[in-house]
Amino acid sequence: MAHHQGVTCSFGASAGFLKSSCLLAATLTFDFQQSTTSLAAAVISIMTTHTEDSTKKETPSWALGVPTKLIRKVNIIPEAPDHLPVHTLTFAFPDVNHENFTGPAVHHSHVRLDMGDVVKMVIPGYKPKSYSISDLRENEFDVTFKVYPNGRASGFLDRLQVGDHIMSFGKHASRTRNPGAYVGIIVFGVGITEGYPVAKAELAKGTAKVKLLWASRTRADTFWREELQQLQEAYPDNFEMVYLYSRETVEGCLHGRVSPELLKQVFDPPLPQEARFLSVGTKPMMKDVDGMLGLIGYPMPQHHLLPKH
Repeated sequence: MAHHQGVTCSFGASAGFLKSSCLLAATLTFDFQQSTTSLAAAVISIMTTHTEDSTKKETPSWALGVPTKLIRKVNIIPEAPDHLPVHTLTFAFPDVNHENFTGPAVHHSHVRLDMGDVVKMVIPGYKPKSYSISDLRENEFDVTFKVYPNGRASGFLDRLQVGDHIMSFGKHASRTRNPGAYVGIIVFGVGITEGYPVAKAELAKGTAKVKLLWASRTRADTFWREELQQLQEAYPDNFEMVYLYSRETVEGCLHGRVSPELLKQVFDPPLPQEARFLSVGTKPMMKDVDGMLGLIGYPMPQHHLLPKH
């Protein structure tokens, strides 16, 4: 007696004939099982694809952006073995009516630097990417960014040439200014592109003293030093700039990493209840800073400069 894929065969006088019949039955059973398995897999695949397609959200019309022309491109930090390149791209305001913007999208001229508003760059085949506007002038705006290896958004912006267009739109950050006469700003790396414009805007209002802490690896990773020096000279009594480097020691600058002890050393407002803080970096970095500030007596969101609403 032999067993093949659930088929039992007995061999007697006509052993050859019966053996062949059993082998054929076993083969047919096996093929049927294989076909059934393949069919089931195909059905599951179709159902999964349908489910994924049905859950994909269609891009709303307001998030498609409008054509925005690149008119200047300036390298701020050249690429080197120990640091990544940084560029400033200058775009002309899109020549479209404000009615072209719907939903949360706004015309670029309506972006408020003092509120941390952003411009959304629509990267082909990717989601709209938020960038801080590093400067805003009549009919044009700047975006300053670091180019990351294999960075989908930064790589696309890096490849843009003067005269090229990219789809973009402005977007409010949905924040409010929390009243307070002392402003402490903590920025990490390229986060200065938001921190610096907010500092300028606060100083221009003339209602608060501003202290800006910029944490970087080395001095070579920083830029806008001349502009920051000019800001100090323009507001000698109301603005102070502090540099913190983690990988080198520079005279006149702090060395180390952001910590509760360092924050307490840097920020010493005369009236702690008037202190308001803004941190700019990755989400984990900003969460860590909020926790550190809470440890030294500035719990969030009570002491947040621009809390979301």
